[in-house]
Amino acid sequence: MARTATIGPAIYEEVNKLVAEGKTRTQAFAEVAKKRKARDGTVAANYYRVARQHGQGRKPTATRKRAARRPSVTERGIYAAQQGRGNGRTSKDGDLASLAKQISDLTQELVRRVEERDRQIRALLG
Repeated sequence: MARTATIGPAIYEEVNKLVAEGKTRTQAFAEVAKKRKARDGTVAANYYRVARQHGQGRKPTATRKRAARRPSVTERGIYAAQQGRGNGRTSKDGDLASLAKQISDLTQELVRRVEERDRQIRALLG
């Protein structure tokens, strides 16, 4: 049987009392942590957990969308092969020879890029 939570609600009350007296939450967390011989972050975690339970947690912020990255030629080729769509590299019926050629082309492209990256690194190292 689960125990009734006592530490979190007690911390929540202590912090709210200190904030009502004019301290910032950060200052209140530090004071309660010192009193309880705990870390500030532990006190803050307990406080915000209880605050969320009371529906007073942090409000969700607007998330920033990442700029869309255009897939590389290799990624597009792999995706097309996985989808079985013809894009000039594979036939619609999944011809084995065409798939083998595509795998070979993609492998050669990968080797070329690795070799180019190796040349760039060697040039930087001098």
